[in-house]
Amino acid sequence: MSAAGRSPQRGFSLIVVLLMLVIAMVLGIGAAQLSLVGERSARNDRDAEVAFQAAEAALVDAERDVLGPNPASAQRLCLFNGTDVSAFVPGCGVAGMQQGLCAPAEVGDKPPWMTIDFAAGNARSVAYGTFTGQSYAAGDDAAKARAGTLPARSPRYIVEAVRNFGGWQSNQLQSASAGKASYLFRVTAIGYGMQEDTQVVLQTNLYKPGASPGCPS
Repeated sequence: MSAAGRSPQRGFSLIVVLLMLVIAMVLGIGAAQLSLVGERSARNDRDAEVAFQAAEAALVDAERDVLGPNPASAQRLCLFNGTDVSAFVPGCGVAGMQQGLCAPAEVGDKPPWMTIDFAAGNARSVAYGTFTGQSYAAGDDAAKARAGTLPARSPRYIVEAVRNFGGWQSNQLQSASAGKASYLFRVTAIGYGMQEDTQVVLQTNLYKPGASPGCPS
């Protein structure tokens, strides 16, 4: 066979090789993108888990603040009494022992936890350990240094007094016009992930029918 007859075959082989190279490049790019997406997803999951654990820690700290035991010198156990919420402030307290204590919202108004700014610069919420003496490692605890695998900032919480219309025991229901109102304490806590914009909010209700031992009843 002449050389002229072999040229079309060599040209066709070149096209096939080029097509295979293109296909290999497309597959390689796709695999790289999938790997990046998987890595990003794993990183986001870890960030959310860090924020969730921080929010849970804030709930535990708030429970110690409200119910005790709390041997810290800054403790304020006597302010939490299911029959006396006079220490709670409309719109949430901003200073001293009343910081983060929120009076019940007026009928028709949004509850405090939906309106309060939980930012570190806002004194209406309580930073972890403020009244318990506990500490929680976070990025903002090291002069805003890089947090690494720690939360970007310390978790925070507020405590709302919530009218207990249903009673705690099913056989001790209260009406809306009950002469002696009792209250539950609703804690709303926020935790941050390694990225500050990753946030988890958790809530719990605490029941404390009376004053702590040693407090005025």
